[in-house]
Amino acid sequence: MNRATTRLAIAGLALLTAACTASGTAGTPQAATTTSSSSSVPAPPGDNENSALADLSACDLLTSEEVGRLGLTHPGEAKDVAGVDTCNWYGDGNGAASAGINTRQGIDELNYQGSHTVPTSVGKFDATRIEAPLEAKYACHVVISTSATSSVQVIGMVKANSTDTAAACDRATKAAELIAPKLP
Repeated sequence: MNRATTRLAIAGLALLTAACTASGTAGTPQAATTTSSSSSVPAPPGDNENSALADLSACDLLTSEEVGRLGLTHPGEAKDVAGVDTCNWYGDGNGAASAGINTRQGIDELNYQGSHTVPTSVGKFDATRIEAPLEAKYACHVVISTSATSSVQVIGMVKANSTDTAAACDRATKAAELIAPKLP
């Protein structure tokens, strides 16, 4: 397993853990290997914001040019991770980025308990930056709150042997800033 794959597996685990652990109730992560190019989980009935979000595809959130500006390669790799439409973009030895469209959980429902969280904003949205989630110093999450019950999780990573959380947060923040204008 190469380092990029290892980083992605750990980031996916972090995203999966957050998606499976809500409101302090531990879940059992179940890895999903299905590749999907569009959201597979319907939005809750009557929630127009979630419905519009569910119509998006995670891999369409960044263009080829935007991915290139992040030092990564396009196209991204689509995955369904515990019902969250996710896309992963890789860099040649310099990390990766991921975006996950979660139509079922807002930031308050994701379990980042014990992690260093920083309230922020991205475009017109409130957001939360999670620095070194699960003590992975090479990773940073920016969770964009699209509604009380939905979010877009953006993960930035640098080399797995790096402790440069600031660089990971810079990548996650830049990716989130490129993604936010495309969100409903």
